[in-house]
Amino acid sequence: MKKIEWLIAALLIAAGLICLTVSATTIWGTESIVSYFKTFVQLCLWTGLPFLIIGIVYFILLLKRKDK
Repeated sequence: MKKIEWLIAALLIAAGLICLTVSATTIWGTESIVSYFKTFVQLCLWTGLPFLIIGIVYFILLLKRKDK
């Protein structure tokens, strides 16, 4: 992929996380900037956790495959 395509994909992901954060903060009824950032960090961690786990498993399998 070209750099512009990566940029567009990253911007779409960021826009999705921002929209999700705004809706979650509004539903919980605490519309302050502190609760917004707290919710944003929680969503980013929960979104990144599966990628981290899959990445770790992938590298473990890759290392085992190299040993054979």
